[in-house]
Formats: sequence, C-alpha cells, structure tokens
Amino acid sequence: MPRPPVWMRRSRLLEVSTPVVIGATFAAGIATVPFADHGPGGLAALLLSAAGVVLGYRWPLAGIGLLALGPLVAHAAGAEPLVMWQVAVFGTFLLTLRGVSGLLSGPVVGLANFLAVGLAAGSFGAGNPIAWIAGAAALAAAATGSAIRGQQQYWAALQDRTHEAVAGRDAAVQRSVAEERLRIARDLHDTLGHEIAVVSMHLGAAEVQLPAAAGPARQHLAAARGSVKSLLAETQEILRVLHTGTDGTDPGPVASHRDVPDLVEKVRAAGLQVDAVLGDLSRELPPQISAAAYRITQEALTNAQRHSRGRVRLTVDVSGPTVTVEAVNDVGPQADVDRAGRGLIGMRERASAAGGRLDVTVDNGRFVVRAELPVLDGALR
Repeated sequence: MPRPPVWMRRSRLLEVSTPVVIGATFAAGIATVPFADHGPGGLAALLLSAAGVVLGYRWPLAGIGLLALGPLVAHAAGAEPLVMWQVAVFGTFLLTLRGVSGLLSGPVVGLANFLAVGLAAGSFGAGNPIAWIAGAAALAAAATGSAIRGQQQYWAALQDRTHEAVAGRDAAVQRSVAEERLRIARDLHDTLGHEIAVVSMHLGAAEVQLPAAAGPARQHLAAARGSVKSLLAETQEILRVLHTGTDGTDPGPVASHRDVPDLVEKVRAAGLQVDAVLGDLSRELPPQISAAAYRITQEALTNAQRHSRGRVRLTVDVSGPTVTVEAVNDVGPQADVDRAGRGLIGMRERASAAGGRLDVTVDNGRFVVRAELPVLDGALR
C-alpha cells in the first residue's frame, strides 16, 4: 500500500491550524484599533475580512472577493491595511486548500494587497517593498494551498487505485481457486463413477457364482447392487451438473499420469526445452493421485514456458510410496515465490486435495516446484 510523505500524512492539521492563526491575527487587529486611530473604517475592514473567511466555507468565490476587498476598504477608510492583507493571505491559503482555484484567488488577492499597501504608502516602486511582499505573499499562499490540495487528491486517488487493484487481484485469486476446485471435483467424480460401476459389476458376477442354496447371501448381494446402482445414478447426476459449463461443453476425460510423456512432447513442440526423467509410468495409481500428478506437471511446465530462462528439468517418479513431481528452471533475480499466481494456487490445491504437499523455492536463480503425493493403494478401490 503506497504511503504519502510524512509531511502529507497530517495535512488536515493545516485546515485546523490556519483558522487559529487567522483568529489570532483578528484579535491582534481588534486590540490595536483603539490605539492606532483606525476608527470605524478599520473595524469595518476587519469585519469584512472576517466575513470573507467565514463565508468562504460555503461560498468560496464570495469569500475570495471579500478577502480582496478588506485591504482596499481599509485604505479607503483611512486605516492601515496591514492586518487586513495578512488575513487575506492566510484566508487565501485556507480557501485554496479547500478547493478554490489558485489561478483565480492568487492574482485577485495579490493585486488587491499590492494596490492597498501601495496606495496607503503613496508609492509602488522599490521604495515600498511591503506592497510587493503583500502581493507576492498572496500568490505564494495560493500556490502552496493548491499544491497541497493537489497532493492530497493524488495520494487519495493512488490509494483508491491500489485498493481496487488489490480487490481485483484477490477476486481473481478466489475465482481461480474456485475453478481449480471445480476441476478437481470433476476429476474425482469421474473416477468415483467409474469405480462404482466396477463394484456393481463385481457384485453381479459374485451373485451369478453363488450356489442355488445361498438364498440369503443372494438377497444381500441384490440389496447391495441396488444401493450401488442408486449411488451410481446420483453420482452420474452430480457428474452431469459438474461437466456442463456455461457453454454446454464437456471438459473431456480424466487426466492420468500415463499421459505425461505426451504432455512433454507437446510443450517441446511449442518450443520449450525439457530434460525429462519420467521413469516407468505404467504403475497403477489411485485415480485422484494420477490426475493430480498430471495436472501439477502440466501447470509446472506452463509456468516454466512463461517465465523460465533456458531448459526445464522435469522429474516424475511414481515408483515409491510417494509420487514425486519436480520441475526446475532458471529465473531472474526478482522471482517471487510468495506471489499469488493462479498456477501456483492451482497446484497447491491439487496437492492438498490428494493429501500431499507442494513446495516452491528459489535457490541461486533456480525456480523449483516440487510436489509429493502419497500413494494409498486400494484407497479408492
């Protein structure tokens, strides 16, 4: 999350402290009225400037106009415009900080200050620097207020865009997780449907092999076959719902670890250099483990095709008590193993659903994806 500079994190304090400074200036001006022989005109000019600050909160343009009139009215009334043009400077800063255009407020108030002080001194030349200071101070106040306001808007917009980007990324990640879980469910239900059908056939064969006197056993087998048929019908219904996408298409057959060699040849034909050590893939595996091994290999090669530099070393070993899939490829120094990429999330979901684990590391410029899936022979049979 981007953070503004330190001096911008408390910019709201300026909108609170500036009115305090203006109030102190008013108090000093009112206190000097009886002693400076300002008369009613000086007091009226002070009140006019005060009205400009107050009304500027609701009608900014009217407030700028009154602030500009304050020093001029003071001069016209024969009073010293010092306090009025100072109030006009602080008021201009406050109103531009609240959104008034600095291109409008700066020249208007600056010119009014310059004229009021110059006319009061009877000189506009180098012999009267206060007039130039009064005009330049108003321009500087307007420019400063506008700059701070622009920075506030910039950082607010940047943080909003960052929030939107984070929310969009999280939504994409959640969507990819849901899609991967749905694909896992499809594969699992396909394998379950097949295995239940096999169980039903074995029950039927066992019933045929029973002797004629085994009536009770035949009844139990018939009841079991009925339950299996009911379960198979329900599974097929769930399978039909899962397989039907928004376009009405079927996602195809269940993936198998035996298809890994074909997958390697496809990515080689696409231009990826793969050094594959596959071993003997003829071993029977539980369908969920077999599908997970293929999908993890597929996603690992896809990631390598997108981000790797040079060759990819792929190892798929199904001979031991744990199926191991490992892909190693060279990457740049800025590789991030904690990134919330869809591919890595999908592989982790696959490994977790199969009771295994997936580790992703970067070691000396090598990106390593390693999955270990426990083989539970007979668990799904």
